[in-house]
Amino acid sequence: MPGSNLSTAQVGETLRKIGIGNPLPTFIAGAVAYIVALLASLVVIASAVAAALTADTGDVTGTLDPTGGSTTPSSSDGALESIVGLLGIPFQLVSLASFGSYEMQMDLGFFGSFTVSWRGLPLLITIAMVVAGFVLARLAQRRWSSNGVLGAALWSGISGLGVAILAVIIVRLTAFSYADESLGMSLSMHSAGADMFFGTWALITVPLLLGHMAGLTKPRWWPLVADLAAGFRLALVHALTFAIPVGILGVIGGAIGLAVDGDGGSILPLLLSLPIWGPTALALLPGLGMLVVPVRVSTQGDVESLGLRRDGEYVWFFDLPWYVWVPMVLIALVVPLLVAVLWNRGREIEKGNVIALVASWAALPLAYTAWSMVLLGLVWTSAQAHLGVMGSIVVHMGLALWMPLLAFVIGAVIEAISRFGAPFVDRFVPGFLVNWFRRSARARRTEQGLADGPAAPGQAPPAPFFPGV
Repeated sequence: MPGSNLSTAQVGETLRKIGIGNPLPTFIAGAVAYIVALLASLVVIASAVAAALTADTGDVTGTLDPTGGSTTPSSSDGALESIVGLLGIPFQLVSLASFGSYEMQMDLGFFGSFTVSWRGLPLLITIAMVVAGFVLARLAQRRWSSNGVLGAALWSGISGLGVAILAVIIVRLTAFSYADESLGMSLSMHSAGADMFFGTWALITVPLLLGHMAGLTKPRWWPLVADLAAGFRLALVHALTFAIPVGILGVIGGAIGLAVDGDGGSILPLLLSLPIWGPTALALLPGLGMLVVPVRVSTQGDVESLGLRRDGEYVWFFDLPWYVWVPMVLIALVVPLLVAVLWNRGREIEKGNVIALVASWAALPLAYTAWSMVLLGLVWTSAQAHLGVMGSIVVHMGLALWMPLLAFVIGAVIEAISRFGAPFVDRFVPGFLVNWFRRSARARRTEQGLADGPAAPGQAPPAPFFPGV
C-alpha cells in the first residue's frame, strides 16, 4: 500500500542518516572471505601431499592403519564417515587457522584413552581470509555501500557471527571418526569448539570493519591524524622488507646446508612445503630482526617419563648459521634507516595544532607496538599429549613476551631519525616510493572534491566517516 511504502522509505532514509545502509555487500564479503580461506586450505593440503610424495620415506609397502589390520571399514556407515572426514579436512584447517585446536581422542578400551591436541595457525589460510575480507569490504564500501561507522560495525559483526555459526556446524559434522567395536577402539578428530567460533567471528568481523573504514570518505579533520594510519602501513612494509630477503637467504642457506650434509633429497620436499611453514617463518623473522627478541621453545609436563628433558630455552639470532645471521644483522640495521627516510618524505603537520603534533610523534611507536602484539597472537604453536599412565607432555613455541616494549622503542627511534637525520637525504628519495605511505595535500583535496561531487548513475553516494560530518 502507498502508506506502507512511504513508511518503509522513511525508515530506510532514517537508517541511512545514522550510517546504517545496505548489509548485503558486507554479508557477501564475509562469505567470500571464508571461501577464499577454504581455497587457501586446499593449497596447504596440496603442498603437504606433494612434500610427502617427494620425501624419501624408504620402501613403503603398506598403508597407515590404526588397528594394524585391514583398512576396509567394517560397515558402509564407517566408509561414509571416513569420506565425510576426508572432505572436511579443508574446513578443519580453516578452523585451525581461526585459533581452533585440532584434537584427537583415542579410546583403546582396557588400555585407556589418549588425547593429543595441536594449536597453531596455518598462517597462509589466516592471511588469505583476513586480506580477502578487508579488500572486499573496502571495495564494497567504495562502490555500492552507503554505510557509515555504525552500519559498518553492525553488519560486519553480524556477517562474522553468521560465518562463525556456519563454520562450527560444518566442522563438527565433518569430524573424522573411526570405531571398531571388536577391538573396543574409537577415534575422533576435529577442531570445533568455542575457541574457533570466537576466532572465526573475530577474523571475519575485524577485517570487514577495517575495510569499510578504509573505504569511507574521510572527515575534514582526518589530515590531523592521518599519520596514525600511515604508520601501520610503514611498519608492515618495514617487517616485509626485512623478512623477505632474510627468509630467502635462510631457505638458500638451509638448502646448501642440506646438500653439504648429504641430505639433498630433503630440499625438494622442503621447498614444496613452503605454503605450510613459510608464512610462519616469515612472521617469526621480524622478531629475530629486532636482535634481542628470541623465539622461546618450552617443554613441560611428565617429560622425564617419556625420555625427554624438561626445558625452556630461547633461540636467538646468533643461534642460526653464521651465513644467515650476519646478513640478517646487516639488513636489520639498514632497513630502519631506509624506512625513516621514506617516512620523512611528504610529512605535513599543521603548525600550532597539538593534536596533529601528538599524532605525528605517536604514530610509529603505536603502530610498531600494535603489529608486535598481532605477531604475538598469531605466531605461536602449542602441542599437548595426555597419554594416560605414560604421562603427558606440552611443547610451546612463540616470540618473547617483551617484544611489544622493544617495538615501541624501535618505532620511536625511527621517528627520531626521520625528523633529525632523514631531511639531509630527502631530495634523493624517488617520489613513487612514498606515495603509498602518505598522500600530498593536493591529492587529499582532489579526493575530497570527488567525494563531494554527485555520485555516478547506479552507484550509491559515498558514506561519510561519521554521519553528519
